[in-house]
Amino acid sequence: MAKRKKSKEVKEGDVPIESMIDVIFLLIIFFVVTAAMDKEIQDEKVKLASAPHGKPLKKKDVRSVYINVRSDGSINMAGQVISMPRMSALLTNAAAESGRDIPIVIRGDLKADHEYIKRVMNAVTQTGLYRVKFNAVIDK
Repeated sequence: MAKRKKSKEVKEGDVPIESMIDVIFLLIIFFVVTAAMDKEIQDEKVKLASAPHGKPLKKKDVRSVYINVRSDGSINMAGQVISMPRMSALLTNAAAESGRDIPIVIRGDLKADHEYIKRVMNAVTQTGLYRVKFNAVIDK
């Protein structure tokens, strides 16, 4: 007597496991990419000054815009070196979309002339944004 192979019956309520595995891998990739985006905000070439009496942030605002000012005066936003007019245009668009209370975090290099940081501050205030913070290292 020959054995019959059991035919695979798919019930109406069953979910194919292959599709579930694909979805799980896509979710893992999504979370890895979005976790790595936070690191792109910080420019590795910017060495921050110390602020021994500074207060650490207790809660980060997800809408924060980070502007990195390098020691040579170049501006880096979202991992790209941009010009001052381009930065102003990006900030104006962000203010139009999300309101004027977007937090702006300026990360100035330890060796950058204050004139470079002052130019960035003036450009930010000309766009109408007013919540400006400075990033520094707290010595313990």
